Amino acid sequence: MQKPIRNKVAEAGLITVDLLDYIPKENIKGIDLKDWLINGLIIKEQDFKNKLDNFDFFPFENCNVYIYCSKDVIIPVWAFLLLQVKLNSVANYVFFGTKAELNLILFKKSIDNDLDLLSFKGKRVFIKGCGDSSLPLGAFSIVSEKLTPVVKSLFYGEACSNVPLIKNM
Repeated sequence: MQKPIRNKVAEAGLITVDLLDYIPKENIKGIDLKDWLINGLIIKEQDFKNKLDNFDFFPFENCNVYIYCSKDVIIPVWAFLLLQVKLNSVANYVFFGTKAELNLILFKKSIDNDLDLLSFKGKRVFIKGCGDSSLPLGAFSIVSEKLTPVVKSLFYGEACSNVPLIKNM
């Protein structure tokens, strides 16, 4: 009679945190303020306010929105703020910066809201997320900072191939 195959990884009580589970699923859209510039150079307050009054905000409903300028010009802070005030009534979240920066902020919000640190207390934990380009590098830092004080051991990778990061006593 053959012995049943043992899953030593499961028996070891290892927990894997897959960072992809915390990537926000909501739509993300950007607004490039280069399209709001006069002659591609400046923003004039009255022209900006007129464009704002006629702008269709419907496509940004229930989206996370990042506001940026792809042209190397100085944009006054009030322009970002006026646009944000209008977007706040339809968008989930508005951020001044790049899409990558917004993704990282949304990831951190997801971790803060959804990662139950008590379930990792005193456990051996693997941070998984290798090889996925949609995962911001800063995501690893955010999760590591949260888990380090509570876990027994922290590893990067998976049980079959990992790098030990810390071992708490």
